[in-house]
Amino acid sequence: MQLNKIYNEDCLQLNKIYNEDCLLGLQRIPNQSVDLIVTDPPYGINYQRHIREKVYKKMKNDNSLDFLNECFLQCNRVLKDNTAIYCFCSWHNVDVFKREFEKFFKLKNIIIWVKNNTSMGDLEGSYAPKHEMVLFGHKGRRKLEGFRYPDVLGAARTGNKLHPTQKPLDLIELLIKNSSQVGDVVLDPFLGSGSTAVACINTNRNFIGFEISKEYCDIANQRINGSVLSFGGRGCKTTTLK
Repeated sequence: MQLNKIYNEDCLQLNKIYNEDCLLGLQRIPNQSVDLIVTDPPYGINYQRHIREKVYKKMKNDNSLDFLNECFLQCNRVLKDNTAIYCFCSWHNVDVFKREFEKFFKLKNIIIWVKNNTSMGDLEGSYAPKHEMVLFGHKGRRKLEGFRYPDVLGAARTGNKLHPTQKPLDLIELLIKNSSQVGDVVLDPFLGSGSTAVACINTNRNFIGFEISKEYCDIANQRINGSVLSFGGRGCKTTTLK
């Protein structure tokens, strides 16, 4: 009853980014109203990026994965039947991600994203990191739309100029096109600098996203405004989510 009350009092809009905690925002999305989820949550590793003399701020809420259960529960609720979800993670806590993910979704693959160069880490005591993981699962069963790619995908790193964990647009667009159709609604509860939203504009999908940091929310809005101008507003009209 409480969730229904929230829906009636505060309907969300498509093609809009909300600067709020996704665990609150997700509660305002109606049951079975989303066609696909593509998201990149904190990895629970207390990540702080260093590049030469520049030290980035620590990622918010990255010291715990306590949010995962509630997040995946809400994601399952808002997804329509026979839809898909992609969730980025890393090897550090893949056991935790997998355990919570499989409570609500059928895990189909752990996709490996191979980067074009290596990360840092222990330069003398470990192999050079060059990949991240993407949990791919179904609510029900969702056939792929396009080519059946292998579960190892190569995509160049972004350089993280807009966000410490910024993901490549071409990779996000591939996932979106393979598991949704033009005009579908794509949700990203952890929108960061807005890559999923931009990818939706580029592929003629609708989006809804949450980002807890005002700094990155502002960056994301700047990016989508630029993309709308570039694409003439195609596929990016603001309407109420029903």
